[in-house]
Amino acid sequence: MATLAGIFLPDGLPAHFAALLIAASFATSFITASVGIGGGAAMIALMSYFVPPAALIPVHGAVQLGSNGGRTIVLRDYVDWTRVAAFSAGALFGAAIGAAIAVRLQSGIILMVLGAFIVATTWVPLRRIAAMKTRGFAAIGAITTFLGMFLGATGPLNAALLSNSFPVRQKLVGSLAALMSVQHGFKVIGFAVVGFAFAPWLPLIALMIASGFGGTLAGSKLLNTMPEKGFRLAFKLALTLLAAGMIFRGVKTFYWN
Repeated sequence: MATLAGIFLPDGLPAHFAALLIAASFATSFITASVGIGGGAAMIALMSYFVPPAALIPVHGAVQLGSNGGRTIVLRDYVDWTRVAAFSAGALFGAAIGAAIAVRLQSGIILMVLGAFIVATTWVPLRRIAAMKTRGFAAIGAITTFLGMFLGATGPLNAALLSNSFPVRQKLVGSLAALMSVQHGFKVIGFAVVGFAFAPWLPLIALMIASGFGGTLAGSKLLNTMPEKGFRLAFKLALTLLAAGMIFRGVKTFYWN
């Protein structure tokens, strides 16, 4: 007789690994809800040890769609919906191109360049980015969604480019959550269109989304009590750590693969 784990989990994924991913979804959602960034990148790094490469980015995208969607609901009063709409138009274009190509790019050099760019935009004031117009959100939506079809978590890049456009921490976290919901939503649709089979993964995805929503509720409470300066410093440090990880992975891929 098939076990419950065999029925509800994809082939080859042990129950204790699934339990770890579900717990990690709570922790990583707590991180993103409280400091604005970091959870998605941490989640894909952990999932890479347990989820087959062909399923990693589609499944991660579905989990992050649910996680960011929950955070958008919790912080909906702070979301800049006009900018989200502009970002969405660009994201649709980027996802369509990425899905049409439907190949995994050699990402080593790309990771190194993006990591260095994130560090620069995090610590060096850039007036043009700080004064980003609505049409700029459309361009960023197209570029980062396209990259997300191959690199997985592009939250740090969106955050680095757009963080100065939202001077209040709740607006930043809420609007980034809405932007990433759109981006992951188009990513999931794109992978479904090119034939990825989500069905075997749906029970695990649902449990990870539910766990992540709990992390979002807990992290949002910390966000509302954190001083603005403390939040901004934690946000920059988290972005820098993520960028350093991207650079390291790029160097490793470029020189050792």
